[in-house]
Amino acid sequence: MWLEEGCVKMLTAIGVRAILPVLVTGTLTFAGEQDSIGTAPRVVPEIRAYRVNPHAPVIDGNLDDPVWHSPNIQKIGGFTQTDPDEGKLPTESTLVAIAYDEKAVYVAFWSYDSEPDKIARQLVRRDRASNSDAVSIRLDPYHDHQTGSVFTVTAAGTQRDRRIYNNDWVDDSWDAVWVSAVKEQPWGWSAEMEIPYHCLRFPNQSEHVWGIDFVRTVARTNEWMQWAFVPSKEGGMASNFGHLTGLTDIKPTRHFEVLPYAVTSAETKPADRWNDGRNMFGNTGLDLKYGISSNLTLDATINPDFGQVELDQPVLNLTAYETFQSERRPFFMEGADLFQTDFQLFYSRRIGRAPAFGIADPLIFDEVDRPRASTILGAAKLTGKLAGKTSIAVLTAITDEETSKYAVIDSVYNMDADTAFSFRRGVVEPQAGYTVLRVKQDVLKNSSVGAMLTMANQETRLPAVTGGLDWRLYTNNGMWTLRGQSVFSRRDPDNVGFGMVLAAGKAAGDHVRGEVHAMIKDPHLNINRLGYNSRPNIRHICAWMQYRTIDDWWIVRNSFNNLNFNYNENYDGVEISKGGNFNTYIEFTNNWSLGGGVEMQAEKYSDDETRGHGIWEYPVVPTYSWWLSLNTDTRKKISFNWNPGSGGDRGGSWWANYIGVDFRPRSNMEFSLGTNYFRNLGNTRWVANPDDTTTVFADLDRDEISLSASASMMLNRNLSCQLSAEGLISGLDYRNYRPYLGGNNYGPDLDGYNNDFNWGALNSTFLIRWEYRPGSTLYVVWTRAKSDWDPNTNDLDLSRDFDRFFSAGSENLFLVKASYWLNI
Repeated sequence: MWLEEGCVKMLTAIGVRAILPVLVTGTLTFAGEQDSIGTAPRVVPEIRAYRVNPHAPVIDGNLDDPVWHSPNIQKIGGFTQTDPDEGKLPTESTLVAIAYDEKAVYVAFWSYDSEPDKIARQLVRRDRASNSDAVSIRLDPYHDHQTGSVFTVTAAGTQRDRRIYNNDWVDDSWDAVWVSAVKEQPWGWSAEMEIPYHCLRFPNQSEHVWGIDFVRTVARTNEWMQWAFVPSKEGGMASNFGHLTGLTDIKPTRHFEVLPYAVTSAETKPADRWNDGRNMFGNTGLDLKYGISSNLTLDATINPDFGQVELDQPVLNLTAYETFQSERRPFFMEGADLFQTDFQLFYSRRIGRAPAFGIADPLIFDEVDRPRASTILGAAKLTGKLAGKTSIAVLTAITDEETSKYAVIDSVYNMDADTAFSFRRGVVEPQAGYTVLRVKQDVLKNSSVGAMLTMANQETRLPAVTGGLDWRLYTNNGMWTLRGQSVFSRRDPDNVGFGMVLAAGKAAGDHVRGEVHAMIKDPHLNINRLGYNSRPNIRHICAWMQYRTIDDWWIVRNSFNNLNFNYNENYDGVEISKGGNFNTYIEFTNNWSLGGGVEMQAEKYSDDETRGHGIWEYPVVPTYSWWLSLNTDTRKKISFNWNPGSGGDRGGSWWANYIGVDFRPRSNMEFSLGTNYFRNLGNTRWVANPDDTTTVFADLDRDEISLSASASMMLNRNLSCQLSAEGLISGLDYRNYRPYLGGNNYGPDLDGYNNDFNWGALNSTFLIRWEYRPGSTLYVVWTRAKSDWDPNTNDLDLSRDFDRFFSAGSENLFLVKASYWLNI
């Protein structure tokens, strides 16, 4: 059994030993832009921006404006393949030019193509990846080698924008309002972009040097080409950009963006004894963005509406832990990278959660109208970068008090006679306030240290406070990393918890990469009031090593081969997880891919399966499993994915088989369908704790089918229709109910238990999205949710279960929402 002090010493030793060779060689030092990679210095490419005088180019894709033909403007080429033949010359040539004025940066691309009739132009909704030729500009206006923005436009005219953070991490949820246009040309295609300064953040100074890079993709050859080329073995992204010079006398804008909205909706659900199941709603709200200074931006939302959000995927959770749901609300999605650390101290789904309190009235008969979510009265984020390379992010939100209408009996209750009820309202979620503070300091060339603090305040509950320190250190060439975090939680004076993670690894190199990762969470660590943690009371260590190939060999383009190991025990020294796996991913020269792996799990005990009644011993140790994944060429009109697997689990067995198909009959239409069949046989599971000393287990046979389907059509690049659906059907058959006596011992079978059931759910969304002007959008939405639980059935019957999906009794929401973007 590990002692806590010994665990911390071990974590520190792991980090020191892993990073010691790097420190000794002296590579963890400050450096200029010409870094020494091995023995060959890298020459950083450079492009000079041309100041527009007197007229800015018209963004129409034609490239016939005088600015693009000025003898003083610099047009650069010199692209290099990054894929599929890294380091070789591209098969097609590209030229780029940069211009600017006091309002924006302008970019022009000449994308030459020897077969212009084969240029891929799949039309998809904004921010969606697609099978299209495309060009991108990457900008690091702070020139901090850590952050930046990516602006992409495809040959079909679709825009995509992303935020770069931590050097090579990308946030797809970020959105900006900018202008672009493309044009077919006899020699290929051309593109123009106008990127206003309100989309960028940069310091207020007379002369600037920004980080910059350009990327072009050719879909039919699966070719990526890059201007500021650095071999993939050296890692990094923003730290490898070239230089954009010539920017003088430009000022960051103190812009004021306002996005008012109006929404009207109608909701229907099954009628009951209390109401007819029909409700009408109307609402207005406001989102705003204000540039307080050149480096600080305030984002705020007043009375936000999240009606256009798609429904969550149905999940049948048989574990002791909470299901993690991804964020889908735009205000919280944008800039989420600012709050990401190894421990998830901020889980935004806590804000606006479903009311969690019961009604404290002994006379309650039934709840009539319980709110689905807590109303967010307002929320705000302050983000930016201060002098000295210090980034800050502050988020605050207030949710309203929620009440539920409930019925109480005014006369003796009789099912066969009229019964008089009166109605009251009770608080099911008190008003609450949430605050998150994040500070991060850039150090060295591409490293950072940071701190985070969260607080949740609510009536009737003590404040919940969490916080921590984190660090992410890279050698200048990005080859070696040392990262970690130390956190605490405080729910009350007697409930203070602690956690720590430390990881050291090799993040770049020709072939070999890997990491050693260790984590401890003491039994009192509780960050779940505003964060997410699957469980406390654990000591964890894992290691992984990867061997990759990047040069073509026979029919193989590249491969990734991974060996993983993990071990977990609780603070009592009980081994609760131990195992490892080998997995591989191979990409072929015909753009098919094959993956798979084998795994062994050798843990003997579980400290949570009995739900608080002590340790449970697994029936069979060790267990083995395998899986496989075959993917065809996704560039084709029809592509397939096949993913089977099988193995042992909890004294029984499991197998699964997933089949998915994507179909693109035209460049503006896309259909996808996927189904997975999962089966457990003889899976020993907890059933109940009928008293303080008894725990009942049973053998479970479980059949489950999950379904996903989507269809989308683009009428033009700003108008789209989308239909998506997620379904799940489960049949659970329990048998051999028996008390657990410890070890691998059970008592005789028990009577009186029947936990069998069939459960099915289908959530679907139909969405029409029209961006009728830049930044302004009209939504028309229909969401439908249907679930059904049947305790009298324990099998699957597709005909019966599908009929129930489309029978009466669903919950429907019809919504129309319009927003209008103003830049003041």
